[in-house]
Amino acid sequence: MGIRGLTGWIRWAAPDTRKAPDWAALKGTKVGVDILGFLYKTKAQRSCPLRWLAQFVAACTLYEIQPVLVFDGKPPDCKRAALTQRSATRLYCTEKYTQLSQEAATVPMSEGQKSVIDTHLDMLSKQTTYFTSEERDHCKQFLYACGVLALNASGEADNVLAYLARRGDFAAVISNDLDLLARGVERLLVPEPYALPGDADGWIQYNLSAILDSSHLSYEQFLEMCVLMGCDYTVGYKNLPYKAAYHAIRYRGALQSTLKVLHVADSSVYDEAIERLRGTYDTPESLMGEKQWEKWVAGAPPIEEKSLETFRSGSLRTLPDPIYWTLTRMPQ
Repeated sequence: MGIRGLTGWIRWAAPDTRKAPDWAALKGTKVGVDILGFLYKTKAQRSCPLRWLAQFVAACTLYEIQPVLVFDGKPPDCKRAALTQRSATRLYCTEKYTQLSQEAATVPMSEGQKSVIDTHLDMLSKQTTYFTSEERDHCKQFLYACGVLALNASGEADNVLAYLARRGDFAAVISNDLDLLARGVERLLVPEPYALPGDADGWIQYNLSAILDSSHLSYEQFLEMCVLMGCDYTVGYKNLPYKAAYHAIRYRGALQSTLKVLHVADSSVYDEAIERLRGTYDTPESLMGEKQWEKWVAGAPPIEEKSLETFRSGSLRTLPDPIYWTLTRMPQ
């Protein structure tokens, strides 16, 4: 879910800060990637996640960008309410999909009615997508074969990406989740589902400092506004639409005074959400296990040519020729 309404707020409060990425400026740098969301989206679109991943790796290779892909681990307990809500939504969509599928197969209807049902079924299908452990392992094996560094977060990938970005290890982070801005990531690159590094269209670059300057907020105010708008850590608690949240924080001065107006007696959940987004509790030991940090220090592994050839001759051989040959010619 990320920060509720953050995309709309940026379009309203800081529209001129939405830029196309400067790919040339990223040449030779490390870029963190919140990968699982893209794999989910690709599968939800009924495309092959491994093929998209191959295209992504090939594009990074062409533009001399070193991607570091981070996979999510176990969700933290503090997001239990958000996860319960998502599970309930997924269950509802699954049941609705089954019901509509039966109706489409048994109830006489016009072509127009059938088209409406098919559209609804497609939407429901996307909301019930699940990425299996086997599919994750297959993608990780491919990345290893390509010589691309992939890390496993102990908890959320966002925390690892933000931690490394804040200390300057990443020149940018690629994600669909705008709450990385609230986590202090300076340069966030957000693609459409099938946009690839180097594409002229289909990308938006968000720069945190430019957003803060344009909206006349400090980072602390921005963080408080994001929590007031609603995030995964405050599910079930009061929140405000983005314009109201912005005006409340900018002109009322602080989250605490706004919560009093909203008759919220206990602000502890909001305070906790701020600290989690700020990264207060993040330590190397909590973010990743020792072996993952060893992988990070060692850097990208060497290309496993024999393993990569297995993918080339099987799962990836149906790729468009430019992508296939890029993979074929990846340097040793």
